Amino acid sequence: MYKTKKTILVILLLNLLSCLQVLAQDEVIISSIRFNGNDKTKEVVLVREMEFKIGDTVSQVALPELLSISENRLLSTGLFNSAKANINNWDAATNKVEVVVELEENWYLYPTYIFELADRNFNVWWQEQNRSLDRVNYGVKLSHFNLTGYRDRLKAKFQLGYTRKYELDYLFPYLNEARTIGFGYQIFYADNKEIAYVTIGNKTLFEQAEDERVLLRRFRTGGRITYRPGNNVFSEFRFEFHRNAVDDFVLEELNPNYFLNDRNQIRFFFLELDVQYDKRIYTLYPQDGYRLFGNVKKEGLGIFNEYNNLSLTGGFEVYEKLNSKFIIGNKTKAKTNLTRDVVSFANNTGLGWDADLVSGFELFVMDGTDYVLLLNNLKFQFLNKDTKTSKYLPKQFEKVNIKMALRANFDFAYVNERTYIETNTINNRWFFGYGGALDIILFNNFLYSFEYSINDLGEHGYFLHSSSSF
Repeated sequence: MYKTKKTILVILLLNLLSCLQVLAQDEVIISSIRFNGNDKTKEVVLVREMEFKIGDTVSQVALPELLSISENRLLSTGLFNSAKANINNWDAATNKVEVVVELEENWYLYPTYIFELADRNFNVWWQEQNRSLDRVNYGVKLSHFNLTGYRDRLKAKFQLGYTRKYELDYLFPYLNEARTIGFGYQIFYADNKEIAYVTIGNKTLFEQAEDERVLLRRFRTGGRITYRPGNNVFSEFRFEFHRNAVDDFVLEELNPNYFLNDRNQIRFFFLELDVQYDKRIYTLYPQDGYRLFGNVKKEGLGIFNEYNNLSLTGGFEVYEKLNSKFIIGNKTKAKTNLTRDVVSFANNTGLGWDADLVSGFELFVMDGTDYVLLLNNLKFQFLNKDTKTSKYLPKQFEKVNIKMALRANFDFAYVNERTYIETNTINNRWFFGYGGALDIILFNNFLYSFEYSINDLGEHGYFLHSSSSF
């Protein structure tokens, strides 16, 4: 009986050892990671974006997905035209593998001549402002997105035209040894001879003085600290001083409540905390994954007592790849002013001033203290290829990656406004828009969208949008 039990125990131990050996064979150890093609970018920046590190043990089944996520994260930095991660030197005896990442760096330095539209978007300039060349900005801009090879960004701008603007902005993302803390600084000045002074019928009205004097001046300066403890967690804290001023003509002839109470300037200190958890695959044009984000903003610390507001913004994005071609997506975002005081016209921005737009409402603004926005889309990506251009161009432009997709949208929103409600009938009700679009992505960094949209007012038309990774 004793021998029988001993024999059974030996068999069980042998089976257990066999199972452990099988499990071990299903895993590999990352022995090294080698990067090729990063002539400018430092290796510590690249390692920071990988989904695994040297010495990690990963499942063979999960390895292809981890390689794909790493590729997309490298592309999302905006530093590369292409990124391909492969396995090399697989040692079957030790289950150790080497990962080799082939990179093609982007063009980092963009000294460009500024020629851009001053309006909120191309559609407003084309349809509402009659394509007026008086509403064009021109000048020079120097942008470097990898100044020392550590993904540090420098932007300098000297601009004339509709808006005279001078700006300097620098961000170094890796101050400490752990590569988690960064620091940036900005100084900004702008002025305008024409001013947006009121919203009527959810359209912004503009005016200028007959003697073409400067009506609006804006100045801000400050710093920011970034913190990124993991590949998917991003946070930024900003501290700034703002001073905005208008000519007396604005108060006397246009809008005495531009800054409230006939005030011709506002000065305030500004604190902002922005946090996000980003698991999206390829952030410029998400293919899969999700993002959670939140923002707390305090304007005015009681020093000047000229402006006081506390706002909270938050939301999420979700994308699901239904198959190799179809992607369904949703973005939900909400904002509220926790300080319920009346806000001046100049500081009462809701929807329509940035990239958060309901399809078909590109020509409108919905000023308000609170809003809820829901953007829904279905994408069909039908092209993803590299195309050669010319051998005489810099190597970063000898090959261009082109992605194209068709997109269907259905969006809706609600903007709450208690004060400036006369004629602005899109506020304080749910409104929606829908349509289709052709999206084109070039060099993995530049997105151009050609849309045809219809809104719930019965209006429809073609609209153009653009954005970039930078």
